[in-house]
Amino acid sequence: MLAEAVATRAGRLLLTTLYRKAEPVEELTVSEYADRFRKVSPESGSPWPGDWRTERMPHVREPQDCLHPDHPARQVTLKWAAQTAKTEVGVNWFAFIVDRAAGPMLTMLPSMDEAIKYNRVKLQPTIDASPALRLRVKKENQRDEAASTSAFKRFAGGFNQIVTASSSKGLQMISVKYLIAEEVTGYPYDTDGRGDPLEQGKARQKAYTQNLKRLVSGTPGHKATCRITAAFEEGDRRRRYVPCPHCETFQVLTEDALQPPSESTAYMAAFACLSCGGLIEEHHKAEMLGRGEWISTRPIPSEDDPEAEPVAVPDTIARAQMDRYRCAPKDGRCREFEPSYELWTAYSPAETWQSIWEGWEKAKASPVLLKVFTQQTLGRAWEDGAGEVEHEKLHAAREDIRAGIATADHPLATGMIDLQGDRLEWGVWVWGPQAQGVLLDRGIIPFAPETVEALAGIDELLARTWPAMTGGILEIARWGIDGSNWSNWVRQISAGRGHKLWVLEGAEKKTAPIIGTPKRLPIKDKYGRVLSKAIVYPTGVFDLKHTIYRGLRQFAAGPMEGGAWLPGTLRLPREIVDEAYCRQLTAEVCIDPAQEAKGNARRKLHEKPGDHRIWLKRAGWANEALDIVVGCRALAWKLGIDTMGPQQWAKWRERLAPPEGVADLFDAVPPPASAAPAKPHNDMFARLAALNNAQD
Repeated sequence: MLAEAVATRAGRLLLTTLYRKAEPVEELTVSEYADRFRKVSPESGSPWPGDWRTERMPHVREPQDCLHPDHPARQVTLKWAAQTAKTEVGVNWFAFIVDRAAGPMLTMLPSMDEAIKYNRVKLQPTIDASPALRLRVKKENQRDEAASTSAFKRFAGGFNQIVTASSSKGLQMISVKYLIAEEVTGYPYDTDGRGDPLEQGKARQKAYTQNLKRLVSGTPGHKATCRITAAFEEGDRRRRYVPCPHCETFQVLTEDALQPPSESTAYMAAFACLSCGGLIEEHHKAEMLGRGEWISTRPIPSEDDPEAEPVAVPDTIARAQMDRYRCAPKDGRCREFEPSYELWTAYSPAETWQSIWEGWEKAKASPVLLKVFTQQTLGRAWEDGAGEVEHEKLHAAREDIRAGIATADHPLATGMIDLQGDRLEWGVWVWGPQAQGVLLDRGIIPFAPETVEALAGIDELLARTWPAMTGGILEIARWGIDGSNWSNWVRQISAGRGHKLWVLEGAEKKTAPIIGTPKRLPIKDKYGRVLSKAIVYPTGVFDLKHTIYRGLRQFAAGPMEGGAWLPGTLRLPREIVDEAYCRQLTAEVCIDPAQEAKGNARRKLHEKPGDHRIWLKRAGWANEALDIVVGCRALAWKLGIDTMGPQQWAKWRERLAPPEGVADLFDAVPPPASAAPAKPHNDMFARLAALNNAQD
């Protein structure tokens, strides 16, 4: 029977098909699969139509392979400049999923125009040109409900739903294993009142918590609200290190090292090696990029001393030292972080260094051109500096002043409690003449709101005092607590504590006073019945945050020549302030959403003319420290620190005097020189004018 089957053409075809189906599937990485089966269509605009070859774009290999189902990474982040093949990574991954790891998939683009372009230029041409995909993805057919469409690619075992971030309709009623979030910088801040569209997309993966995969990519936008920059910072922060063709030192290519055309380089731009100074010319590029490696640049914690500052990864690494810094994604010191990659166009084989130099020369002539060059070519978020504070500068400016001990220079203290889902965070700031402030102490009550333990922690905090260098004690003049969340519980606990604890609730209007007329708001039982009322103070934070940021900028800039600080300066002790706290202090930025929004989000923003500026939290940043200092400053304003004279400050200092007959316990601890009372200086008004201009 078998011989008869082999003798016929149909029999041979049947046996051949059965043999191929029975053959074990070869295990391939995503890059290996793309090299073997992906075809690049001429319609895609690629300069290299035909077979896909990863070696042309060596920087995409590692990120692609992290997307394999067997790799432990759950999210891969690409913070890449324009024309660096970040979209191709997603297309290659889609091809692999269709053929080797079928499952439900979601691809999100910023707008409808971008979604249409993505399908017409990238996805559908790849399907049509690649036989392995053409056989598996159902063809588009308007008359057949089981066929694919331009926004829904159907294949055996799965689908790819293409949606826009400007509408939440496509983000509902589906569960997906795979998510591609393209150009996340262009997503609106809030889609259809349901919140961040990227978070909405992530929520579609909850059913696949154990084996989900996510690709988040984009070209950076405005630094304060740039989702892709925030995602990169949360990951292991990989940068591309390439070897110098002269000294073999591995280094990152930086824009500062790009040299102008000269006679020695045949009038073409080149890079200067950061180690030996030798010129790296365009003809070195292909081999050098091919030998490049991705290195995590997250600071390396000390194994011997966990309390020590982590060691920064240098921009240059000797070849013999590379093993010290190598770390595979989700392995070793990178185990706790998802892989994130940063790249600019100097690493792209499709862009010459000469064209980058010419673009830089043109960009110098205009802030608008410079913004485009920074984002599209350098792959870096744009910041205009107005109203912003860099957390790195705050971290570097920290002072060696005693935390937790009051001084006569700042005798008035206010405290603020901020509520989080699993804890309460608190901070105490002390204030002195000219409204200068210093962070005295901070901490956490490690219990969730509405618990007996949290209430006990609050009472303990309200009863606490702090020692003073004078030998006396410091009592907090007034405590505040955020009443915006868990409002009924907050009102309830404040009602029986008199003036010890003020409930502060944010006022939406920009013109609202710092602390307005108090309101009597209801306290209800679990059935909604009104039991009593509590006093709540509406707090206008819009202008107050500008005041806080001005004080932080002045601190980052340093004291004046005579050692005095400008009025309103807010100072930070090194002892209790780390980088994470500085990030929290600078977690918000004041922007006009109408200038930043894209796509359909513009409609609502343009309904009302005028100034739409709002304070917006940076994507992925916590802001508890900022909320606390804002609350402390509002209470201090209510106590009159902005208008107090010498006599009134003298009365506050008297409260720090030691009890009669008690020696000064801190005679052996000299106050730091930087804590001296502020003295007038002739550059004060110039400094104030400069800082005010920077804010405006």
